[in-house]
Amino acid sequence: MSILDRRRLPLAGACLATLAAGGLTACGGGSSSTAATPATSAASSPSAATTTAAATTAATTAAAAPAAATTGASSVAATLSEFKIVATPATARAGRVTFHVTNAGKVKHQFTVIATSKPAARVLSRHNPDDDIPGARGEIASIAPGASKTLVIKHLKAGHYAIVCALPGHYQAGMYTDFTVK
Repeated sequence: MSILDRRRLPLAGACLATLAAGGLTACGGGSSSTAATPATSAASSPSAATTTAAATTAATTAAAAPAAATTGASSVAATLSEFKIVATPATARAGRVTFHVTNAGKVKHQFTVIATSKPAARVLSRHNPDDDIPGARGEIASIAPGASKTLVIKHLKAGHYAIVCALPGHYQAGMYTDFTVK
């Protein structure tokens, strides 16, 4: 066995533990304490524990999504980077919508949700985006690189929305996306 194979062995174990943890949670195998069990037994190496803990957190978050759907609330993960916005899912149910926004970029960003009939690429002026945005339903004024923040909009009505970063130069560089509420 080469030195590279020995280094990959703990990573392979972590991958298997991650799949096992995700499988138990995704199948509805019980409470979050059941999903956490593989994390304790798979902690044979620091990387395995970290990977498994991350998978358990992701699986627990994913398991919470059906609960939000039954209450009429929607949860959207939004990732900001230079210079794009990715919202997952790109559609939400009318009512309470919670945006979990992460700045994965290297510079500060901003996050604004705008009610509009226009495509996101035509909502703001390409030359002078205004700080006072007509139709704005909610915003996070500043998100530092690597930071995450949450925006809750309690009564988002059905319709078309644009999600934009209105910081100087960001919108013009293409930092916007279309979003639909049904």
